[in-house]
Amino acid sequence: MRYLLSLVLLVACIVWGSTASAQPVSPPAVVTGRVVDADGQALPYASVRIDGTVAGAATDSTGRFRFTTRRSERVTLRASMVGYADDTQSVMLAPGDTTSVRFQLSPRDIELNEALVTEAHFTTGTDAQASLSTLEAVTTPGASGDVLRGLQAFPGVAAPGDGAGLFVRGGDVSETQTLLDGAPLAHPYRYESPSGGSFSTVPTFLVDGTQFATGGFSAKYGNALSGVLSIETLDRPQAAQQRINVGLAGVGLRIDQPIVYDALGLRVSGNRSFTGLLFRVNGQNDDFDTVPQGWDGTASLTWDHDRLGQLKAQSFVRKSRLGVQTQEGAFVGRYRTEATNQLHSLHWETSASDWTVESSLSWSRFASERSFGVLDLCPIDRATTLRVDATHRGLPQFERGRWRAGAIVQRRTYEIRGTVPVQPDVLTPGAPTNTFREALTVRRAGGYLDADVPIGPRLTATVGLRADHHSDAGTVADPRAALAMQLGGSTTLRAAWGRYHQFPEPSTLGEHSGPNALGAEQAQHLVLGLQHDRGPWLARIAGYWKPYRDLVVRTGSATFANEGTGHARGADAFLRYGAFLETPISGWISYSLLDAERTQPRDVGSVVQLDDGPAPFDLTHQLSVVGKAEVLPRVYLGGTYRVTSGRPFTPVVDTEPTASDALLPIDGPVGSMRLPPYQRLDMQVSYFWPFGNQQHAIVYAAINNLLDRANATGVNYTADYSNRSLRTTNFRRSFYIGVRVQL
Repeated sequence: MRYLLSLVLLVACIVWGSTASAQPVSPPAVVTGRVVDADGQALPYASVRIDGTVAGAATDSTGRFRFTTRRSERVTLRASMVGYADDTQSVMLAPGDTTSVRFQLSPRDIELNEALVTEAHFTTGTDAQASLSTLEAVTTPGASGDVLRGLQAFPGVAAPGDGAGLFVRGGDVSETQTLLDGAPLAHPYRYESPSGGSFSTVPTFLVDGTQFATGGFSAKYGNALSGVLSIETLDRPQAAQQRINVGLAGVGLRIDQPIVYDALGLRVSGNRSFTGLLFRVNGQNDDFDTVPQGWDGTASLTWDHDRLGQLKAQSFVRKSRLGVQTQEGAFVGRYRTEATNQLHSLHWETSASDWTVESSLSWSRFASERSFGVLDLCPIDRATTLRVDATHRGLPQFERGRWRAGAIVQRRTYEIRGTVPVQPDVLTPGAPTNTFREALTVRRAGGYLDADVPIGPRLTATVGLRADHHSDAGTVADPRAALAMQLGGSTTLRAAWGRYHQFPEPSTLGEHSGPNALGAEQAQHLVLGLQHDRGPWLARIAGYWKPYRDLVVRTGSATFANEGTGHARGADAFLRYGAFLETPISGWISYSLLDAERTQPRDVGSVVQLDDGPAPFDLTHQLSVVGKAEVLPRVYLGGTYRVTSGRPFTPVVDTEPTASDALLPIDGPVGSMRLPPYQRLDMQVSYFWPFGNQQHAIVYAAINNLLDRANATGVNYTADYSNRSLRTTNFRRSFYIGVRVQL
């Protein structure tokens, strides 16, 4: 709480200072207009900017735009949009005057930037190439208003349970890197667990948009084997607004307040979750001695300057805790956890000549306490990160060319203390334990350079090279390349290849007690995709091959080695129609086919063997069907049906006694058995009620797991491992209702 109090005092001083020193100023200049194509048709989501600055706006659905500026001089306005040649006009701006401009953009061979050349890259937000809006992602039935849960409906993302974990193409959640305004977010989940967590740690309605790459991503991103999720938060508020959200599981408040007109704005939000009411209403709180609960607070201060660019200071703090009766293997007990997650960052974006530069400086801290049987851990993870990315528009002779370069420097400290069982599977009270206290500091530095190179009128290549150095795990270099061919006005063929490395987590480096050093894990991505996007329809299909080497695997109770290999191969398909609130009917179908194998530890009593078998998240088939419709004026009904192949697990086939009479499990072949298929149907109805000028309320009700299916999430054993039973989800059929008000 002291962090929030300090932040509130700082913001109060800034607001007081800006108010006290404010003097009468001249009214700003107003720039309005419209952007159309060669046929006079409106171009929505085109960008109109004052050349060399960030001042400007995007066009709305009718192609119109409006923005204000304090500049009083002759400037050049530039209108741009993917697939069209830029148009510029010189205008004279004067205080209080309104200048109207009309731009007409002519089509050209599509400009293929990094996001588009990437083989499988989904975006949310207002980008013209977006495949799913942020609002649509969080209104997806079953997503519970969470962006990460909404992204689970995409192809290539496995959802083996009820959590928010992003398992990309056979990879573990740790293989997907999450960035918040360019700053790495090492712990992106609430109620963190090995399978991710229950929800995203980032408040949903502070999210402006996301970029989610499920493979073949560019050299801009390092230290990730499978995927990258980049989250952008909202910029400076344009008007004073208040948003209130009340539901069975919590309450939330967000305040948007401009401070200096057209220059400085503040956003403050707070949420308090109390799932006890939700569980009581649905009769599902028997297993909890502390129901999932917590609070979070966020404040961001954004300053826009015509010449200096945009500076955003942001602080985020979240605290959560829970206690639940659960079983792991043959042990039944109370699992308790309490965690505090915070991120403080400065983000600066500016333009000069043909360069756009984004930089971020961030400090994060994650601390938790976890106990289960004899296991009692208190880890603390701190990181300080500086990141800079620069983009050049390209040389005149390469009209579609673009250059990018960047670097990242990070210092990360991991501390942990507590007790652990001598044998990882023996958690029973009284079992032998080791007590320890460790601290480890690692440093990572990396940089990249890549470029879009036009080869012909319809073909563009992206080539890049990335290098990273880790103080404990050495230096790696990753070449990457991609091709994009425009087959027609609406169809694009993409191919990508690259090498990807990921360094071991500090927690693994700290736990490792062997004499051998741990190096970076490696994967290659080879992907081929075809996309057709026309009108309300979008269709995409992609195939991929991803071999692994040097995977870090456990070789003993506290030893690891880079002795793992494996592969993931498969195909993804995606078909979407319409968009929420834009078409009466909207929805999509996604399907993923996956075959994944990995080297894994096999416990044979006190000995660990390494065997190859199906990866823990080798979900052969996954189908998601999402539909939304306006059934009555302002009344929307939606449903999500998801079915997934059962997750592999390694059965215990025998036991080995110890001197303390504890039983050590003897595993059968790794991944040789599977859980039953996972199926879930979620429904949601919402009513949109506008009132006043720009005020509205949304009342929503949802039924999750409508079929009341007891989906299996794992296996339990009796104390002697002689009998095995399925462990099923705590989230059976449940009802939820809430209201969101914007004032």
